[in-house]
Amino acid sequence: MKRYTFNDGHQITSNLTAKEILKRMRRLDVLRVLTEEIEDETYQNICKKAIKAYDKEDNFTGIIRLTGYEKEMLMIIREDNRYITEEEKEVLDFYTKA
Repeated sequence: MKRYTFNDGHQITSNLTAKEILKRMRRLDVLRVLTEEIEDETYQNICKKAIKAYDKEDNFTGIIRLTGYEKEMLMIIREDNRYITEEEKEVLDFYTKA
């Protein structure tokens, strides 16, 4: 397990490469941004899962588990929002795949 230190002094440990850690952290952050302002309880739960995974300091994996219903709710964001970016579409596609 490697220890990584960010520019702000924050440290995490992980078996992942630095490149993979940053990729997964970015994906979690985009998911958080997409869901945090929606007041529905399901979206708030998804947001909390993303934050918890992002903030994990020991053995960071960046993995979250979503229920089938949570995935369906994310598909609604994907289908109903014509203003989402390509990156956001990719993140939603990642988390909604079976």
